[in-house]
Amino acid sequence: MVAGFLWAGGVFFYAYIDYRLEKDEYAAKIEEWKLWLHNSGHRAAPPSIIILDRNGETIGEYLPERGSRIPIARCKAEMPWLKRAAVSGEDRYFYDHGGVSWKGVMRAVVNNVLSLSAREGGGSITQQVARNLFTDRSFSLNRKLLETFLAYDLEAALDKDEILCLYLNRIYMGEGRIGAEEASWFYFNKPPFQLSAAESAMIVGLFPSPARYSPLNNLKASLFKQRAVLQAMVRDGHLKEEQIDAEIARFKKQYRVEEDDPGLVGAYGASRDFRINRAPSANEAVREFLFENLPEELIRKGGLRVTTTIDLRQQAVALETARARVDEVRKKTAKLAAKHDAGENLERGVNSVIISMTVPEGEIRALVGGTQVTEGGSQIHRIYNMRRQPGSAIKGYLYALALEERIYDPYDEVVDEKINIRGYSPRNWYREYRGKMPLRRAVAWSVNTVAVKTLDEMGVDYFRNQLARTLDLSLHDADERFEAGLSLALGTGNLTPLELARLYALILNKGSTVRPYLVKRVEDKDGTPLWEEPGNPSSTRIISEKAAAGTMWLLEGVVDSSEDGTAGWIGRLRKKNASYMPYDVAGKSGTAQTPDEVRAKYRQMPGVRDSWFAGLIPGEVTVAWIGHDRGVPVDANAGLLWADYVSKAHQKVDGHFPDIKDYYGEPDTAIEEAPVIDPPRENPNEDGNGEPDTDSTENPGTGENGQNTLPASPGDFTDVPPKPTTPEN
Repeated sequence: MVAGFLWAGGVFFYAYIDYRLEKDEYAAKIEEWKLWLHNSGHRAAPPSIIILDRNGETIGEYLPERGSRIPIARCKAEMPWLKRAAVSGEDRYFYDHGGVSWKGVMRAVVNNVLSLSAREGGGSITQQVARNLFTDRSFSLNRKLLETFLAYDLEAALDKDEILCLYLNRIYMGEGRIGAEEASWFYFNKPPFQLSAAESAMIVGLFPSPARYSPLNNLKASLFKQRAVLQAMVRDGHLKEEQIDAEIARFKKQYRVEEDDPGLVGAYGASRDFRINRAPSANEAVREFLFENLPEELIRKGGLRVTTTIDLRQQAVALETARARVDEVRKKTAKLAAKHDAGENLERGVNSVIISMTVPEGEIRALVGGTQVTEGGSQIHRIYNMRRQPGSAIKGYLYALALEERIYDPYDEVVDEKINIRGYSPRNWYREYRGKMPLRRAVAWSVNTVAVKTLDEMGVDYFRNQLARTLDLSLHDADERFEAGLSLALGTGNLTPLELARLYALILNKGSTVRPYLVKRVEDKDGTPLWEEPGNPSSTRIISEKAAAGTMWLLEGVVDSSEDGTAGWIGRLRKKNASYMPYDVAGKSGTAQTPDEVRAKYRQMPGVRDSWFAGLIPGEVTVAWIGHDRGVPVDANAGLLWADYVSKAHQKVDGHFPDIKDYYGEPDTAIEEAPVIDPPRENPNEDGNGEPDTDSTENPGTGENGQNTLPASPGDFTDVPPKPTTPEN
């Protein structure tokens, strides 16, 4: 015992000597942090870069200096629940002591001496500030003593509000988040000034051990700590006992928290680069654009204003619908993965893309590159760099070229028959051949045999060269991405979502290319333009206006209920409800099968690698994609995602598609009125979207036990607009 206290006395002496030798340096650092807190002097943060939508609404506030910094004025006036929760939960005597709770310190010292170890921590809020600013997190008596000395220095130099504000700015809160601002956005998607009592209690509950008490790691422990902090707030008079259960119930309902599921808490993440982030993918693309086009020094100074082409209302709808659909597919994927023992957390790789742009301007109105807010560019990677096979979604472009080359007229008949062209014999997704039919129906049903014969007559080299022209690719790049084979007609080349949107924009733009853009203008703090978008000063004509009009008519058949095609359910919904998409609509679905090497690992998992839908309305093209980042098969329908977004984003649309009769005259009545005789009865997705585009040997219409898992006809929906849902089997 005596030896232990002698040891402690020696440690105290040497710790105090070390502290006194560096006292002036510590004092200078405290003064630096005070300047930082007051945002003054050389520690003032550079002004934010404000990102605006096309109507002047703020969609983003980019921080040239990353990190949480809640100014002292806002700490004092605007965070009542968070401050109450912090003091009640961590240091109830904070406003009464002079920096150190000696009762707690002595308890820790005695216990550490008796055990000849340094296992017990503890300390006041002021001591924790000292630890976060000046010491490491080692468990040692020397470190504890230094915290104590520095706590007195902090109390002498700063008032209580300043100390508490530093604490809330600098404490680690899990998931890579430092400070209340980062944590508030990450867990609850709101600024700390808007936190409720229950939200504040959950954040404060993280402080002792963020990893242990994170709701994403241990929901039960996190909810236990939340209740404990709320009870401490009752003890200190900030709440009434009967309010606790009501606060927790309201919290669980708002965030859809269940027994073992954190629901929306931390579900979508946050970026530390943005204080306001209402359009995450667009804002990340703007950030990357700035660093590619302006000197970094200019960006780091801040104060810029960036005007984009985004429409905030459309953007909000796109993000909401993407998250809803992905959440649905993830739940389905998790259930299937558990059933087939395919691995844990497989559902986390499911994601989506929505890109919507105006035609002919090329202005991007909505941009979703993933449902979670991330750092490092993964959101915009899916839009600009992720190359996937578009499947039958390529066929709209294929038939546009076919009309241009006069291989067909839109009213022509074609023959769906078994073919073998130089050893290549594709099959249809419905596993049979239907003989003669109108070309429009072949497009609506996405008949593979007709598409392959079309490409063979057109020539693969011509098709690849036109792709390169339309997308501004070098021939070398086109050669690498589009192999010289007839399977190109079924979408075996690789495209990004943005590139697929450009192909369909060409059709909507009467045969001329459209160059997409996001940033319209960058100004300095004085309003002086630093960069301005020239728009689309010139475009390349790929097909004639006549061929484009004919293609539009063919693509309208895909969503026309009378053709009963792969997206005919859209037409049926429009017939049931005149207010559902009351404007011209066209599009093309597509799916790409899971590669054999991946399928071998997930053989029992139903679904496809990629689901696409390229949709057109007057003046706008939108591409939707749902898939798995690692190519795992998922049971998804991008057509539903597209319809959800467009029907909610556009209640009415000006303009119409061109009238085909103005270009091709009156059709043959027999062709025009050809009845749908026994339409295909199977479809690989229960949602009625898309078809397998490769020569798979699997039967896409059966489930894991061989039973029929598909509706009676493609997209046999009975739901009511405006929100179509997947039918239950």
